[in-house]
Amino acid sequence: MVPMSSNSTEAGGGAARRGLEDKRVEDLVRRAQGGDIAAFEALVDAFSRPMFNLACRMTGNREDAADLAQEIFVKLHRSIGKFRWKSRFSTWFYALAANTCRSGLRRLRRVSAREVVRLDGNEETGRGHGRREPVDPGGGPRENLAGTEVMERVEAAIGSLNADFRMVIVLRDLQGMTYEEIGQVLGCSIGTVKSRLARARVKVKDRLVREGITVSGQDAVS
Repeated sequence: MVPMSSNSTEAGGGAARRGLEDKRVEDLVRRAQGGDIAAFEALVDAFSRPMFNLACRMTGNREDAADLAQEIFVKLHRSIGKFRWKSRFSTWFYALAANTCRSGLRRLRRVSAREVVRLDGNEETGRGHGRREPVDPGGGPRENLAGTEVMERVEAAIGSLNADFRMVIVLRDLQGMTYEEIGQVLGCSIGTVKSRLARARVKVKDRLVREGITVSGQDAVS
């Protein structure tokens, strides 16, 4: 049975992300706005993992994700002087990243008609790698194989969502953001966030059920 809720995952991801919002980050941002290259590089180090994970979830493969994450930080370098401290820096930065992901996905669709993640969950040939290493579920080889297959199906189900649904489920269930934070990032109301999230979860759950995977609860897992 695949649990459709992961409070520990969400809490851990949210705590890690919010842990970046401290005096050190504030100091780095202010210094970077003043042209301090070392401070900007420290910001890149601090946010590189969550931004790569976001890009990887949105594109479905590591190569495109690496390119997209690099583009996100290029845009940050160009735009950091425009941050006016009217919101949390991470909220502002995620909004920039979300917009970059949207434009990047549109560009990828124009470049290639291939699916980012194939419906059967198999890795595609050619550019990119649709499969990511799942969390080790423990147990013996049979149990690990079964867990790997399930995680690939979950990843494929999330990857099959359109960009708006995929973004909201990634930000909420995989990045641990609150509804209010997601609304600020995406520029929409909390009601819209909840509506999109509910529809995204239903789509993921329905697909898993059609593929014979039993689910429980309401939240998607990473």
